[in-house]
Amino acid sequence: MTTNTLGILGVGHLATYTVTGLRKSGDQRQIILSPRNAEASALLAERCQCLIAANNQEVVDNSDIILLAVRPENLSDLLQDLTFKPEQLVISVIAGVTLAQLRQYPALQEATLTRSLPPASVEVCAGPVPLFPANAAAEQLFGNIGKVIVLESEALFDVALAHGCLHGWSYFLVQQLIDWSVSRGMDKQTARDMVVHSIGSAIELAQSRPELNVGDIGNGIATPGTFTLQGIEQIKAANGLQAWSDAMDGICKPQ
Repeated sequence: MTTNTLGILGVGHLATYTVTGLRKSGDQRQIILSPRNAEASALLAERCQCLIAANNQEVVDNSDIILLAVRPENLSDLLQDLTFKPEQLVISVIAGVTLAQLRQYPALQEATLTRSLPPASVEVCAGPVPLFPANAAAEQLFGNIGKVIVLESEALFDVALAHGCLHGWSYFLVQQLIDWSVSRGMDKQTARDMVVHSIGSAIELAQSRPELNVGDIGNGIATPGTFTLQGIEQIKAANGLQAWSDAMDGICKPQ
């Protein structure tokens, strides 16, 4: 059982997903919450057996690992009066803020810094959790709630951010297909089961065949004369596949 206490500065949606997932996974480490967002902190503390600190410095002083989860515009104010312990592990989940930018703050210059970006699905202990650089304690923490993927470079966080958006967009695709099914006469629960399991089982099959490109599996199904080929050609002709890549390009900074 781990004894590393986790302190959270910035109790919002991302912190809530993370703490909920940790408790669901059976991780019973002590978790200390910032008091600033009083309503969210109180709710999370009650639901997930966390402590609420009197102030942010108390969070830092009593934690081995700090999850830095404030909005970028609030970072300067947060760090202005804080003192971190030398080599204390600080995991930033602030999108778009680089390690170099974090190191410009005097409070963080002696801390051990790493970046991550957990998706909402870590609440149910699923999904990719990008991390840079590698850090054993951070990998152990996030390994409880998802698949930790150590990136080759920090620059790939822009790509990881697009993947995080892809996670969110997927729900809209699933709902559109459910709505279409209902419009064709299926009841809502049957439609939901059909769509969710159709897509989920495709991912499971792809994961079971790592030696194949995922597209090769699709090509093996969408053979000449099949409805599958007819449909994918129509989607391609309407820019349906490329639109997803274009949306991800819109998230990533130009290389």
